[in-house]
Amino acid sequence: MSLSIDNLHVSYGSHQVLKGLIVTELERGTVTGLLGPNACGKSTLVKTIAGIKKADSGTCNIIDADGRLVPRNELRDVIGYVPQDLLTSASLTAFESIVVSSRRVRGRRFARIGQDDSLLQAGIVMERLGIAHLAQRYISELSGGQRQLVAVAQMLVREPEVLLLDEPTSALDLRHQVELLQLVRSEVKKNNSLALVAIHDLNLAARYCDNVLVLKDGLTYSQGGPGQVLTPDILFEVYGFRARVIDDEGTPVVCPVNS
Repeated sequence: MSLSIDNLHVSYGSHQVLKGLIVTELERGTVTGLLGPNACGKSTLVKTIAGIKKADSGTCNIIDADGRLVPRNELRDVIGYVPQDLLTSASLTAFESIVVSSRRVRGRRFARIGQDDSLLQAGIVMERLGIAHLAQRYISELSGGQRQLVAVAQMLVREPEVLLLDEPTSALDLRHQVELLQLVRSEVKKNNSLALVAIHDLNLAARYCDNVLVLKDGLTYSQGGPGQVLTPDILFEVYGFRARVIDDEGTPVVCPVNS
């Protein structure tokens, strides 16, 4: 499975958000951090790849292991999506919501997922995310961070080949941010899938992502390894702040400095 984007234009009414965006191939077995300032188009890009938002023009290509372009009507079978805006009013427990998600798998994998498997897999995923104690709590009773973890569980239980996460750590404390990104990375390596994670924390992106994709004003500003992209010049040009970048055994660490 691989993902590439060519000359993508996406608008909301008369407001153009993505303006001919190009993304070179994201390969299976990799985690890519999606970076950039507010309103640069990160969420719009994730929604467009997921098939939720329709592009005005351009192509978003997901190629399967056989070299076949996955058509739009099959995206649900291969993509797992964690939105930024999470459902808060569902009259389901956390466990029930994850079981329901596991049963939404269609196509070639549907036949092997029965009721017992759904229950078992839901329990396993909750344990891995450290949220088994929330199993009988209703979604509406959970904190923002707890709902984020449940949403990630709803995605992981489906074993998608393309993982799309839109700011999945925004409501989590530091420990849970680290644990979540470690888990996503582990899943990607284990299943040889690929992940695109929209995230604001540059240092977490540098440590847990194989590559980073930086957007500015609806276009790709830079794409590559964290050490190649997270430089003082690029950070100033994209975010408008001065920083020193320290090498921590091959991982860049961004340290803002007083202007």
